[in-house]
Amino acid sequence: MSKIAFITGATGNLGKAVTRKMIDSGFTVIGTTEPGKDVSSEDEQVTYRVVDLTDPEATDTLIQEVVSRYGKIDAVICLVGGFDMATISESSQNALQKMINLNFFTAFNVVQPVLRILSDGEKRKSIVLVGAKPVFEPKIAKTVFPYALSKSMVIKMAEVINAGSHLNNTTATVIVPSIIDTPPNREAMSDADFSDWVSPESIADKIAFICGEGGKDLRETVLKIYGNS
Repeated sequence: MSKIAFITGATGNLGKAVTRKMIDSGFTVIGTTEPGKDVSSEDEQVTYRVVDLTDPEATDTLIQEVVSRYGKIDAVICLVGGFDMATISESSQNALQKMINLNFFTAFNVVQPVLRILSDGEKRKSIVLVGAKPVFEPKIAKTVFPYALSKSMVIKMAEVINAGSHLNNTTATVIVPSIIDTPPNREAMSDADFSDWVSPESIADKIAFICGEGGKDLRETVLKIYGNS
C-alpha cells in the first residue's frame, strides 16, 4: 500500500499545489475542504472529505474513519488558516478567538486524534504545520497581533510534539512561508514585486521532501521559506 497523506485545506491555493506534489511523490491523498465547497472540478486523484476542523468531534470522527479505512496515516499536513491585521490596542477577544480557532484549533483538532490513535512507534509519521514570519519578528507582529499569537501557539505545539517524538516516531516540522504568490495576494498587493514571493509549488516541494525519505532524519525543524520578501 502507498503512503497515506492527510492534508487539510486541500482545495486552497497552497493546498492544491501540495496535494498534487504529494500524489506525484507516490502518496495517496485524503484532503479536507470546508462545508459548502464544491469539489466536482478538483483533482480526481484526491479523496475529498468535508469537515469543519474547528469542530473537535467531527474532526476526530474523520481521523478515525481514515485510519479505519487505510490502517495508517504517514503524513499529516495542516494548511488551513486565516489572517487578520490588528495591533494589541485594536484587538478584541473575539478577534483573538477567531484567529486561534482558524490557525491553532484547526491543527490541534487533527493532531490530537492522530497522536492518540497512531501510537505505533515502529512507523514513521510526519506532521507538517504552518507558522508565520511575524512570530519571529516582533516589529511585524505588533501590526498583526491576533494572527501572530495564534501562529505562536502552533509552533509551541510542534515543540511539545517533538519533545515526545521518541515515544511514537512522530516528528513535527513547522514551515514558515513569507508572502505566497497566489491570485488573492497579487490582487491585494498589486504594486509588489511578485518575483520576490514564494510560489505554492516551491513550498509543496519542501513539504514533500519533509514527508519523504529525504526528510527522515530531520528533527525539530523550523523551515523558513521567505524567498526575497
